[in-house]
Amino acid sequence: MLQITHLTMTHEKDLTDLVTDLSLVIHRGDKVALIGEEGNGKSSLLKWMIKEDLVTSYIQFSGQIQRNFVQYSYIPQQLPSSLEALSLNDYFFGSNKINLNYTALYRYAKELQFDSNRFADSQLLATLSGGEKLKIQLIKELAQETDILFLDEPSNDLDLSTLKWLENFIRQSSKTIIFISHDETFLSQTATKIIHLERIKKRNVARTTVQALGYTTYVQEREEQFDRQVQQARNERLNHQKKVERHHRIHQSVEHTVRNTHDATAGRLVAKKMKAVLAQEKRYEKEAVKLTEIPSKEDHIQLYFKDINPLHPRKVLIELAAFTLQVEQETLIPNLNFRFLAQEKIGIFGKNGIGKTSLLRQIYTLLKQQATYPIGYMPQHYQDLLDMTASPLQFLTSASDQQEDERILTHLASLQFTHKETHHPIASLSSGQQAKLLLLKMVLDACPVLLLDEPTRNFSPTSQPQIQTLFAHFPGAILTISHDRSFLKAVCDKIFQLDERGLQEIHKEDL
Repeated sequence: MLQITHLTMTHEKDLTDLVTDLSLVIHRGDKVALIGEEGNGKSSLLKWMIKEDLVTSYIQFSGQIQRNFVQYSYIPQQLPSSLEALSLNDYFFGSNKINLNYTALYRYAKELQFDSNRFADSQLLATLSGGEKLKIQLIKELAQETDILFLDEPSNDLDLSTLKWLENFIRQSSKTIIFISHDETFLSQTATKIIHLERIKKRNVARTTVQALGYTTYVQEREEQFDRQVQQARNERLNHQKKVERHHRIHQSVEHTVRNTHDATAGRLVAKKMKAVLAQEKRYEKEAVKLTEIPSKEDHIQLYFKDINPLHPRKVLIELAAFTLQVEQETLIPNLNFRFLAQEKIGIFGKNGIGKTSLLRQIYTLLKQQATYPIGYMPQHYQDLLDMTASPLQFLTSASDQQEDERILTHLASLQFTHKETHHPIASLSSGQQAKLLLLKMVLDACPVLLLDEPTRNFSPTSQPQIQTLFAHFPGAILTISHDRSFLKAVCDKIFQLDERGLQEIHKEDL
């Protein structure tokens, strides 16, 4: 289906290798997951697999690819701006070039709980929720006859029921599917082959691992192999050190004898022995080069909430009674009740388009009007808060001060930003790196209250444990929207489902 030979990909901006000498074969029916830390080149590799022209503006590459497919479908991480101005009718029926299977189109609409009557609607795609944008792309792309499906972060914006539907579709589909995901549960349910992109040794060296394994097995075997290699390397070095120390004692003894031998015949014998000792030293030096290499792991993010002064646990931050959740002229939920205390961690999930983001945004507005403390806010669309033309350093510093610059650069380094990346425009960074900036801003501002809209959506599965621990140990209040089952279970004390009736509390085991 697809064969890559000796691929090396280099980012033109800072001449950093993203992939080095990668060779792999993807067979028909494989379900291939691309995983890796933020900014490691997953989306670039996915696009390159589709067509080199998609990345030639910023990527240099060498190597060969053989594409044994004719028709493909591609759903990018974000709906292209060229489509945002289209109406639903134009999106589904405006092009005569696309050969749609209309039976499949309406079947997928029903399975994904999208009202097919809306296909002919004049509503603009830009006004849809993130989940609805992804749903309509899935419906349209899956209704076409294609050989291979490329998905960039399909698990990001989907509600739980749709996410489970997509997991089942990928498992049962005969199509070859190559996808990027940060959702560990989703990965565990779908992937049959893993491509893991890493940048080790202070992000200076690209390493790519390919394994025909499920995600859970891959993670487990990777850890076990790492531990075995570390132990083997340590044992070899310990044994080598013992031999070297023993040899050093022999060397000292022979050297002492040489200095104190005055008889010519004895001197020749000792000199011969010294020659053998020196020859043995050279053998030990060669042996040291062949010792098992101590394995390298990609550095994880290092971030902690410090100097947080949590508010009194019984303090009511917000209380909504018979609240009407309304967006423009449309009433989404007419009678909503909600109480949020100063040290609660509350998670909210619900179907796409129900109004989760609108509710969080309205709560944020209400809190800002009355709060005397800083509020941390991570929106779903990072550009709402980030100046995309600024650099990370400019975004995080309040004034031109060398000491503050050094402090911020230290923090950015702990989040695996290279020195060059700290001076790149934010627009050129990956979504995961942009999420890190918002996260670091909340840490630096020592916010006792955090409002988070899908906070884990762009963090890699290798970063997820650190992100979960970071928020689970946060001493203040968290109100988060999330469809990440692992995150909700690990972080939240209470979990609510938002539906037409309002907020309904559910048990974690029911997720």
